[in-house]
Amino acid sequence: MNEANEKKLKVGFTLAKMFEITAFYELNKINDNKTSFTYTVTSRPLKWFLKLFLLFATDKVVVEFLERVKNVAETERVGNDFIS
Repeated sequence: MNEANEKKLKVGFTLAKMFEITAFYELNKINDNKTSFTYTVTSRPLKWFLKLFLLFATDKVVVEFLERVKNVAETERVGNDFIS
């Protein structure tokens, strides 16, 4: 979906024949100075023993990624250009 006030993008790929990764990005314009950004990612192991690794996984990488997105958006004051 690529509307003026709402954008969505879904991408997927296989990582090293071990994980199937899907990422979903959604932007919703709230007003001229504020945009809601939703990021959803799933990692599906393709081999049974990889499920054990997911038990010890953290969301640290995702949190750091979203912090960088937030910092860039706030620093550059993208405003209307971010969602248009």
